[in-house]
Amino acid sequence: MKKTLPKIPLVYPLPIALLGTLYGDDVLYTTVRNLSIMGESPPLIGVMLDKQKHVLKHLDVGTTISINYPSTTMIDKADLCAHVPGNKFDKSSLFKTGFIIETPYIDECPAVIICEIIEKVIIKKQYLFVCHVRRTLIDEDIVVEKNIPSMNILDPIIYGLDDKYYKIGSVFGKASLEGKQLYQAMKKKLAPKPYSFHFKYKICQLKDSGKSYRRLAKEYNVYHETIEDWYALYTMFGREGLTKQFAQQLANTKFTHEEKDEIVGLIKSGKITYRDACQTYFVSLSRLKNWVKKRR
Repeated sequence: MKKTLPKIPLVYPLPIALLGTLYGDDVLYTTVRNLSIMGESPPLIGVMLDKQKHVLKHLDVGTTISINYPSTTMIDKADLCAHVPGNKFDKSSLFKTGFIIETPYIDECPAVIICEIIEKVIIKKQYLFVCHVRRTLIDEDIVVEKNIPSMNILDPIIYGLDDKYYKIGSVFGKASLEGKQLYQAMKKKLAPKPYSFHFKYKICQLKDSGKSYRRLAKEYNVYHETIEDWYALYTMFGREGLTKQFAQQLANTKFTHEEKDEIVGLIKSGKITYRDACQTYFVSLSRLKNWVKKRR
């Protein structure tokens, strides 16, 4: 059961970042709560800011900015930048500022993105900036795996819509591995199950009574081709053709590549039917059809 909440953009997690830019000789910083990945090739990120932000009047297409990710030890500074307007307090006094591509960045932040604003869109009371990533910087002592630093090492501040800050927890899974294990388990669960002699015999009797392959397949949840194979064995070899021992004998019959080519050639030329080939060469109908399909 579910219950209804007010309409809220319930998207997690929301990383806290500090946007930095240069206006004349002034270094400006402001906290960003709404960030999104907009593409990986080319690398694009989306930055959403309220219209009330003081820094907005200095941001436009072509402006280069820094996106600085503070660690949890910087929560007081990040929170101050979020709630104190830039025209009332010089936020750059809180940090040690470095410069790259003439763009200010916060040296204390373990990870920094330098990007260029390539599009600005007004959406109601918000400004959306689409930014093209130009540089990605991390502290020298941070170990990376496949060019991606661990979230636990970066220790980012996560903002919740309940107006609280959170920390990243422990790693409990690996992308693709968890799903792969479930996929293998589901494949095993959904794989065709070995059918009993009595079940196959019952299906063949129903086919004798006039029921079609498609109707039987739908009614008993068995592949149409499988029933066709059973019935061919039943009409050619009788009840014995439906036993496990007979199926094992068929499976153990070996053919060379040349022999397969010869049998397929006889079938395609019309010199022999599938049924005749089954009886003459002691091979199942499904196996014969597979050979013909591969030849095509």
